[in-house]
Amino acid sequence: MENKNVFALIVVIAFLGFVVNYYTDHYRGGEIYEAANRGFTLLTQGFNVTVFVETVDGKTLEGELFSVSGSTIYIIKDGKTLAIGGPSATKEDIRAKHIEIKAKGSVYVYELPPRSGKCSEVIEQLKVDAYSERFSGIIFVKGLTDPIEIGKLKYNVDYLTYGSIDVKQSLQDGVILTAGMVPIEMLEKYIGDKEVYMYGTLYVNSEERNLPLRVLGVKTL
Repeated sequence: MENKNVFALIVVIAFLGFVVNYYTDHYRGGEIYEAANRGFTLLTQGFNVTVFVETVDGKTLEGELFSVSGSTIYIIKDGKTLAIGGPSATKEDIRAKHIEIKAKGSVYVYELPPRSGKCSEVIEQLKVDAYSERFSGIIFVKGLTDPIEIGKLKYNVDYLTYGSIDVKQSLQDGVILTAGMVPIEMLEKYIGDKEVYMYGTLYVNSEERNLPLRVLGVKTL
């Protein structure tokens, strides 16, 4: 009986190890191109991707992936952008000897019908237990006419997240924006106090379907 219990414990440990590794891809420093490709593929699908790095001098750090250029991986850590290269990199901020690309759950792609009201209230209705929520579509923002305010929104979305936002049309009483994979917390932070009319697609990286919206598709790891 004791031998059977030991065997069962080994099986459980092996299974748990498989589950953890299933969501984590490991790369040696020289394989950074493969790591960049894998991470970027997950990012474009709507996954929240975390990058764990061990540097050539033994230090470790972790950040959120937001862009890839060739074999260079860009992450956000503590509000700053860091470039990660392989062990022989010369231009990047960090030379990596070991990289882990981590993602969890699935991405549920929802159709978001037109919604209007104060932006913070609209966003609050969409918040669920998720690793990330990103919006793509059209937003009319009443009262957003100051170029500096628009510039701050665009900079923080375009340069500190994977998403993008552009001015489609400027009006006397506001602006029409086109959003691509913009984290909803960015919309709440920069236009939360303004009236909006918005519609499009919502990408929710979560463990389960948790919004009462029409599902257009599901992306899995």
